[in-house]
Amino acid sequence: MAKMLHWYACTGCLTIVPFVYEGFRLPWYGTAVVVAAALAAWSLMAALIRPDAKVPPLPAIWAAAAILALFGTGSLMLQGTVSAGALAAGGYGWALAVVALARQRRYRAAVRSAAPATMARSSGGSSTSTSGPRASSWL
Repeated sequence: MAKMLHWYACTGCLTIVPFVYEGFRLPWYGTAVVVAAALAAWSLMAALIRPDAKVPPLPAIWAAAAILALFGTGSLMLQGTVSAGALAAGGYGWALAVVALARQRRYRAAVRSAAPATMARSSGGSSTSTSGPRASSWL
């Protein structure tokens, strides 16, 4: 499963390359914005496939994936030609959705396999929980 996830992540990152190529036809500040956006997209995808990396909240990632996938796919279906922006948005949006789903499933499996919540008494007499990660912080 990890190999497939890495394949989706690499494919999603490669779909941005035509967008970056088109960005080099812009003035220097346009090229800088396009390259910065591509680097941000690549770093987000890399963070999602690493199990211990800090990532933005999953609802924000899901929203970005949905918007990019719908925009890119809709643009490609409505236009008669393939544009670099629509290809980059659609490909990255779909790959981001697949990788975010895998991350969410991996986290939920870790929460389920964590030890059941047990209550332990501290020396001050207050109760502390020794359970694993909280699922509510991701949802």
